Amino acid sequence: MLFRNEKNPKVMTRIGMALLLVFFAMNLLPHPTAGLGDLFDGVHGMLLGSAGALLLWSAYLNGQRRRLNKS
Repeated sequence: MLFRNEKNPKVMTRIGMALLLVFFAMNLLPHPTAGLGDLFDGVHGMLLGSAGALLLWSAYLNGQRRRLNKS
């Protein structure tokens, strides 16, 4: 398991933001039209999906910690 029992939302947010930065940086590259087009699109989608999942997960964990600390 990647994060074991200690899931640190700050680290997950930083990783998600880094993946999002790479995703947007890939938009600056010219899109290959030959055989690598599908691979390029796949990597592009994987980066966006991973970044979104990590950011949503870290937001969920932050909310969960806030609820536990209020009680």
